[in-house]
Amino acid sequence: MRTGKRKAEDSPAGCRAFAASDRERAEASTSEHMREGLERSAEAWSARAHLLDRLQASFEARAEANAGKDWRESHDQGGQHG
Repeated sequence: MRTGKRKAEDSPAGCRAFAASDRERAEASTSEHMREGLERSAEAWSARAHLLDRLQASFEARAEANAGKDWRESHDQGGQHG
């Protein structure tokens, strides 16, 4: 059962925050290896945020289209079903 509370990694804003944190840590790193790893991580978090944004927009568009379709179907033929 879901509690309704999303984990940070499951929201675009949380992913962007992780990306920003990784970028800051990369800039502060004195190790090239660590910096490169953090930069890759930041890019991955940014890509995930973009994906979640697109999925949410797609979901909302489908929900809106389905709501309009349901309303039209219920009002066709004088409100009769069938």
